[in-house]
Amino acid sequence: MGCAGSTVIDENEHKKLKVNHIGSSSDLQLRATLLIQRWFRRWRAELEVRRRCTWTIFQTMEYANENEQLKLYNFFNEILSNLPDAFDAMQNEKGGGMADNISKLADPAYVIIEPEYEGPNLTLPVDIQQIKDLIEQFKKHKILHAKHLLTLLLEARKKFKKLENVQYINTNIAGKVTIVGDLHGSLDDLLMIFHKNGLPSSDNPYVINGDFVDRGPASVEVSIILFSLFLLYPNSFYLNRGNHEDIIINKRYGFTTELVNKYGVLANRIAKGFEGVFRVLPLITVVDKSILVCHGGISDITDLEYINNIPREQYASIMRPPHIQLEDGTEEVNLVEWRQMLDLLWSDPKASLGCEPNTFRGGGTYFGPDITNNILEKHGFKMLIRSHECKRDGYDVVHGGKVITVFSASNYYEQGSNLGAYIRLPSNHKPQFIQFNATENSASHHEPLFERVSKVESSALRDLRTRIFANEGPLLAGFHEMDPDKTGYITLSDWADCLRETLNLDLPWRTLRPKLAEVSTDGKVKYMSCFTNGGIEANIANKQVTETIYRQRNTLETIFRILDTDNSGFLTRDELRGGCELLAKHCGSARLSSEELELIVDTMDINRDGEVNFNEFLESFRLVDSKFAALTQ
Repeated sequence: MGCAGSTVIDENEHKKLKVNHIGSSSDLQLRATLLIQRWFRRWRAELEVRRRCTWTIFQTMEYANENEQLKLYNFFNEILSNLPDAFDAMQNEKGGGMADNISKLADPAYVIIEPEYEGPNLTLPVDIQQIKDLIEQFKKHKILHAKHLLTLLLEARKKFKKLENVQYINTNIAGKVTIVGDLHGSLDDLLMIFHKNGLPSSDNPYVINGDFVDRGPASVEVSIILFSLFLLYPNSFYLNRGNHEDIIINKRYGFTTELVNKYGVLANRIAKGFEGVFRVLPLITVVDKSILVCHGGISDITDLEYINNIPREQYASIMRPPHIQLEDGTEEVNLVEWRQMLDLLWSDPKASLGCEPNTFRGGGTYFGPDITNNILEKHGFKMLIRSHECKRDGYDVVHGGKVITVFSASNYYEQGSNLGAYIRLPSNHKPQFIQFNATENSASHHEPLFERVSKVESSALRDLRTRIFANEGPLLAGFHEMDPDKTGYITLSDWADCLRETLNLDLPWRTLRPKLAEVSTDGKVKYMSCFTNGGIEANIANKQVTETIYRQRNTLETIFRILDTDNSGFLTRDELRGGCELLAKHCGSARLSSEELELIVDTMDINRDGEVNFNEFLESFRLVDSKFAALTQ
């Protein structure tokens, strides 16, 4: 009995133990699951912080560059205003002979097609098969001959010139319209949109909302396709002017360089042809008398009736108001008209109320939801669709759904930085957003999320470190002022303030610190580590001048492009002489003798071929600084 009873007790205890074991195992699994979920959420949150921080770096540096560009052009504008006879031929913005000048320079009759040319062809009138053939040729990196391109530009200019500043389109027939944002010379993105949405036709209308050139490598090809489609479907394919359809902006952001690289000695003729088209591009498209579509945005003075009467052809560049020559020989500048144009192409929405100058970009305004309501109500509109800003998802909706931003250039800052998008707007005016990535079939697109974010982050940090290195002198001066005892360390707050003020970049410097600088055990920043981390070469001979040139490289390149009046990619001796005389007069220097001018030109022409390319232009500054340093030692 005892043994039997003992056996029963043991079996019961075994069952209890088994139940407890199962219970504890379930608890362990639950705790493990919760722990993994908590870790994953934390990992995703940290990844999102990195993505947002990376995005902020890219966008802040882009707008800072645009601001610098405007300041540089204001400097040249001041020169041109004070010296009215200087470089009029370069700007071609004054007088009534502007159209004649463009027509002569961009006349295809002066260009001959070589017998050996085997590239794509284009004849008028354009048909859809020609456009399809062009697309296939462009995929193979073929270049359209200059004569064909000039013929297209001349015809496009004639057609655009007949249009009003404000275009009207309705969706009654097609039942929809597709709105495409910034393309910035990305042929892959344009073709991806056509692949997903179909080629334009009378049943498939499109609005291209500006900025189809600059930055990307195929601005020429994108423009050719767009202009050809406009000629083929003038009542179903609409183009608005963007802030990058601008001859001055083009000199800074790549389109001028692309023309030089693709068309060599004929680049100036091609540039004039594009300038002629850019001047006459419409400014606004209104859909169903309800939806306002423009590139940048609005301001508190936006008035469509006023805008529709602006002589837009006078604006080769929106960055400078045209100077109109009056009969008595004086000049007139219409600043109200200019601001209407500037606000339309350069403005951005903001969350707060009111309208204020867009100091971030340097042009246009920031307009709040109250301004949106006022302008839409004034004109009887329901919605504003604009572009102009890169968005991580390709689009953004603000101001209670009344302002939509659409941006169609994917991977704008870096591979994987953002999606592109376009809007399919049906007759009920409920927008459908279609997102895409032009490289979605590439190997990089299938990389793990962590690797993609890390690559984009590395690119942004590399650009930021480059800017830090280029400003080493001013930064060190600020750091030393905060470190009077020369300990080599300053507080995190002082370090962040110095970077923000010196670089003029409003970034989350405290968050970025681990990526940019080392700290001591007490949390102070070792500020010299800013200039050694990240593989930036800092130990270069002639460091001071190298740093200055590095910092001012974009500015110097823009100056080079402005002086290069024939867009040849080289400065001739006459262009250099003209530039030196212009700057000498403006700076109040004594007039240079012909011998002194020749000496300057000879110094810059390092390889003695009679022309100065950009590398020689940069090298001249280093050589002059070296010689001056040797003389003063």
